[in-house]
Amino acid sequence: MSVAPSKSGLSEPFAAPDPGSRVEVEVGGRVWLLDRAADMEALWDAMDDEDLDEDERLPYWAEVWPASVLLGRHILRNADRLAGRACLDIGCGLGLTGLIAASVGAHVAAFDYEWPAVRFARHNAALNDVPQPLWLLMDWRDPAVRARAFDFIWGGDVLYEKRFFDPLIRLFRHALAPDGRIWIGEPVRTVSRPVWERLADEGFEARKLTVEKVALCGQNATVNLWEITIP
Repeated sequence: MSVAPSKSGLSEPFAAPDPGSRVEVEVGGRVWLLDRAADMEALWDAMDDEDLDEDERLPYWAEVWPASVLLGRHILRNADRLAGRACLDIGCGLGLTGLIAASVGAHVAAFDYEWPAVRFARHNAALNDVPQPLWLLMDWRDPAVRARAFDFIWGGDVLYEKRFFDPLIRLFRHALAPDGRIWIGEPVRTVSRPVWERLADEGFEARKLTVEKVALCGQNATVNLWEITIP
């Protein structure tokens, strides 16, 4: 039986939260509830060749990644610094880090390339009873945000392909406020290693803040947390 796509880009069975696919993530002593339509594998199986354009549009947004959990920890550790500050969450997925930051009083704008991610992130903010961030559908190759507007920018596991390095570097330079900070959660990936030299060549300064283990979904991942500045 064929299934008609919804306006969200998901087929109708995947257009609403599936209670059996809810993810519960503990960060900072609180369990965060994250609804989604299905897990990544189910969404991937439902895709056809027309969905796999040059951008692939794979449903990575439907998973919670260990890098985002470490970022969430760091956000809570720096709650006093973030309260009342303008923050940009890049590749927000189901919304975990945006929700955590909103819960400590940050003024968060959070974006993803995929509409279902933005829709579920908004749903998850209401589910967890935190102030709604400004959720945006946006491509980081063409950022529609004001220049030098954000005191803090962060992203979890966004450096998984080299083709993203240049557009992300341009976004950082465009959006980061003077004396701002960029935090990147990065699992130990070989593909990410060249970006740190590239950032140095572009006039950024990157330092590794911490390396921590993150237990998630039966796995124990090692995650680096980097801070990037423009001296």
